Amino acid sequence: MNVNSTNSTSYTNPYDMYKYYTRVGGLASGLDTDSIIQGLMSVEKTKYNKLYQQKQLLEWQRQDYMDIASAISSFKDYVFNLKLSSNFVKYKTSGEAVDSGYVSVTGTANALEGNYQIKVEQLATQANAVVNDLTAIKKDDQNKVKLQVELTVGSSTVTKTIELTWNPGDSTSTFGANLAKSINEAFSSDGGLKAYYDSTLNKLIIASQKTGSNVSFTVIDVNNNNAQIASGTGTDAKVYIKDSFNNESLVTSATNTINVYGMSITLNKTTLDVQGSAQYKSFSISKDVDAIVNNIKDFINKYNELVSKIYSKITEKRNRDYLPLTEEQKAQMKDTDIQKWEDVAKKGLLYGDSILSSFLDNMRNYLYKQVPGLPSNLDTISEAGIETYSYFESKEGKIYIKDEAKLRDAIANNFDAFVKLFTSSGDDTKSIDDDGILQRFYSLANDTLKKIYDKAGKPYFTNTYDPNSSIGKQLRSIIDQMNAEQERLQKVEDRYYRQFTQLEQLIAQMNTQSSWLSQQFSGR
Repeated sequence: MNVNSTNSTSYTNPYDMYKYYTRVGGLASGLDTDSIIQGLMSVEKTKYNKLYQQKQLLEWQRQDYMDIASAISSFKDYVFNLKLSSNFVKYKTSGEAVDSGYVSVTGTANALEGNYQIKVEQLATQANAVVNDLTAIKKDDQNKVKLQVELTVGSSTVTKTIELTWNPGDSTSTFGANLAKSINEAFSSDGGLKAYYDSTLNKLIIASQKTGSNVSFTVIDVNNNNAQIASGTGTDAKVYIKDSFNNESLVTSATNTINVYGMSITLNKTTLDVQGSAQYKSFSISKDVDAIVNNIKDFINKYNELVSKIYSKITEKRNRDYLPLTEEQKAQMKDTDIQKWEDVAKKGLLYGDSILSSFLDNMRNYLYKQVPGLPSNLDTISEAGIETYSYFESKEGKIYIKDEAKLRDAIANNFDAFVKLFTSSGDDTKSIDDDGILQRFYSLANDTLKKIYDKAGKPYFTNTYDPNSSIGKQLRSIIDQMNAEQERLQKVEDRYYRQFTQLEQLIAQMNTQSSWLSQQFSGR
């Protein structure tokens, strides 16, 4: 009975098999044969138990690595999202254009702050058409309807042929629903057109998925001399915008999102008055210092959580008096005592780990390392008011905002340098020295995860171990030794039982001879 080596690394008692055997010993000698043999086997099992304990420690260590890897991976994802300008840089907008819902405005890292006026004369629309009379569509002598639908988006044109049966017993509503379904299925791969039949209004509605004047479609009835039964063309958005200096610009767009002055402006509705004349609506955009400071505070919390978690693991000492319990030991203990024992036995398995220690050291180093190319008054994080706690306050190396006024001043008055301090990417792809703090952390996390996975295995090996990892190879070796040891123990135990069986046989013979002699002497 081998230790499971493919689906799990859980312990398998090599002697469970014997519970299915019935061995009757000691009938002649009166000896408790099973107890004696199990006592002898407990000595023989010393090597096996040590292998089992080594295996268990490696599995616990692997789990510790996976827990840390999960924390680092989450931090890496967080840093990746934060270093995107749309997440790191925050702006606030106000004014009638925004407050009344005419437009939605999002600033990018290069947004030009100031006061603006916007006039939305026309929104970008889809190409659409309504077919009011489906009975005008012709069917051939086999009740077949054949339509040709041509969709053009820019310089690309797609033509689909729609064929379906309009049975004499089918109502107009039934045919309309089937036609809409056929059109949707024909364009399902690219989603270029959508059709809907309204049975209450008895209308077939066809619309393109994209907007703009470069989008159009036609529907031709092939059975009716290629008569056109529907067509539609989209429209472009038409917008006028004035900057802080009252410079007016006209913008046309195939979509309802325009990008001007470092802003992404989504057009929600026109600014037409009751007479149908478009009017200017004002809005302003400025840095949201409070939101950016909150971003920095959240980053500090995430950083502190990670370094604290790793530091606690690499400084947690192991108590070697607490080894993993064998199944025999567990059988003699209460569940609560087993849990308490294992809680202690699992500690310290990553004590002084070189991978994690190096990661922490690099994090601290690159946190304060100068970012090249920035003004000398804002090329390190300390110049933004962020410092490390003293050793007596935080041995882990946690950071905090020492001077929030200094941080806010950097955001308000040296914004470009502040953003680059965190988010810039250097030209040297082989070094992270030129990168901003977040990009450095992202690269360090990636590199550390690779090292952890090389040692402990990929995280998708949940119930098994990665055979290509360092720990996986050690486990494979130990499991092979355990299997070999199991075979040896089985042979040893069988030998003990054979020897005791021979002993019983000899004693039984002696008892028989003794009984015969007694009978002989008593007969005289």
